[in-house]
Amino acid sequence: MNTYRDNRRYTKNSKSLFYGIVLWYALFVLSLFTVEALEASTWYVPSAISTIKQAVEVSASYGDTVLVAPGIYDTTSGESFPINMKNGVVLMSEAGAPTTIIDAQSTGRIFHCENCDSTTVIAGFTITNGSTTNGGGIFCIQSSLEIRENIIINNTVTNSGGGICCSSSDPRIVKNTIAHNTAMNAFGGGIYNYYCSSVLEHNTVTRNTARWGGGIFNDHSSPTITYNIIDRNHSVISGGGLDCYMNSSPEITANVIVGNSCGTNGAGIACCYDCYPLIMYNTIARNAGDYGGGVRSLGNSSPQIFLNSIVDNVDGIYLTTDSDIIQANGNNIYFNTYTRGDYEVVNNTASTINLTDNFWWIIDSSAIDSLINGPVDFVPFRNSSYENAPNEPVNITSLIAMSDSTYSTPLINNLDIGDTLYIQLEGDDWNSSLMEPALLIVTSNKDPYGIGVALIEIDTAAGVYRGFAVIDTVSDDAYNRIGAHSIDTLIIKANIDYTKCDTVVVDPTGITNGSTTSIRASKPRATIISGPLLLSEDKECKVYDISGRIVEPLQLRPGVYFIDIEGKPTQKVIKIR
Repeated sequence: MNTYRDNRRYTKNSKSLFYGIVLWYALFVLSLFTVEALEASTWYVPSAISTIKQAVEVSASYGDTVLVAPGIYDTTSGESFPINMKNGVVLMSEAGAPTTIIDAQSTGRIFHCENCDSTTVIAGFTITNGSTTNGGGIFCIQSSLEIRENIIINNTVTNSGGGICCSSSDPRIVKNTIAHNTAMNAFGGGIYNYYCSSVLEHNTVTRNTARWGGGIFNDHSSPTITYNIIDRNHSVISGGGLDCYMNSSPEITANVIVGNSCGTNGAGIACCYDCYPLIMYNTIARNAGDYGGGVRSLGNSSPQIFLNSIVDNVDGIYLTTDSDIIQANGNNIYFNTYTRGDYEVVNNTASTINLTDNFWWIIDSSAIDSLINGPVDFVPFRNSSYENAPNEPVNITSLIAMSDSTYSTPLINNLDIGDTLYIQLEGDDWNSSLMEPALLIVTSNKDPYGIGVALIEIDTAAGVYRGFAVIDTVSDDAYNRIGAHSIDTLIIKANIDYTKCDTVVVDPTGITNGSTTSIRASKPRATIISGPLLLSEDKECKVYDISGRIVEPLQLRPGVYFIDIEGKPTQKVIKIR
């Protein structure tokens, strides 16, 4: 008996068996994936399944897609709320958010998402009129789903997270409009993060309201917040735009945080109690409250503030007495506020604030020192803006007062007290990867010193900047209000180039005078002869059409009026009586 040969045969057979088992197992696993891929289904609402709720909760399985046709999905169409998202299901609209509306009609929360992984998606819906305790539009718990390209609007809660509430989650919230949501009793009108590491990118968070954190409230959370527009949100107490609370250290980068307000303090970004956020490359402008317009720190918080443009807020940086030491370097900090005697930075601590290497617009050290209250080290300071931080345009090609918020046509009429002055500026932007500010100075006969007004670029690399001021009886630079007499002239100048300017007449009669003004009659359109009209007393100006009918009577006060041609002067004429 040849033992050696038998052993070799045994070993060879064993190896063959082993490799056979491995191959069988691999084919088995591959078949599972193949079967799963083959079995993934698309469920159509309402053509195949009548309601979104039934499609998501009953019909769909992991890996399936629910595709929703345009329409309004509410209780009258058979929906009931909340809709409980199933893990791994992709819920999408066919035609996008404006035409695919999920309306809870205040009967409850719209979406409840629990234990949903990153393959779960909600995309392309208007999510509106949800009403509950937390998370009126969407509530996420222990989930990492993706929420993208939705309009999340007019949802309300009695506690937190009017639009979206996230708890122990890390969702991706991308390219949504989150607007007009409310959390009046607590936190986060737009978004509330609690023990979360969410990713918020390219969203517009606007006109949301809460007691704390009108736009976004972070509680024990460190999300990534980048390339968002966070504007015109309001908090009853603090954190109009963003509020960082209790050991929250988010990365807040390359956002536009503009026009937010609060009842007391911390209108732009509020940092409360052991928070250490990184605040970098942002445009922070036009935020107003009692104090803390740009960034406010309290309760041992220590924000790191680098390479931002912090302009036209009630103040730029505000530290309460119990704030930790902060660094703020490489920023453009000026016109916070433009009003004389106010401070750009207020440090109420006993520690020295590190404000080295910032650009203050002025280059005199004694003048800079007068803009800062409290112990500070601001030397060296920059003689020019930092090239990587958001900044004003390199040069300006035009500056025009516009007729309304569409910014589509130049202003041709006079304005009155209480009216809004819309302004558009065009030029070469500073940094093509960021949305940046452009500063204006608006003066009047009543207030020749004037106010500073920040316009905001409409997109990265656009070179078009838009903003507004309100005409009032007295100036309030913190809220962009210019004081004027009942008959006055406003002069609007670009901060970097005073030769680029426009004028607007304040006069309740509505007649415009100036180098580029015109009188427009109601239909039928009248032709007006061009040229100066010198009147020594009040005259009634009547516009006639070619048949002799009065088109529009106008009252002209004594003075010289330069009137543009509309059409051909041989067709219609103006008579002064």
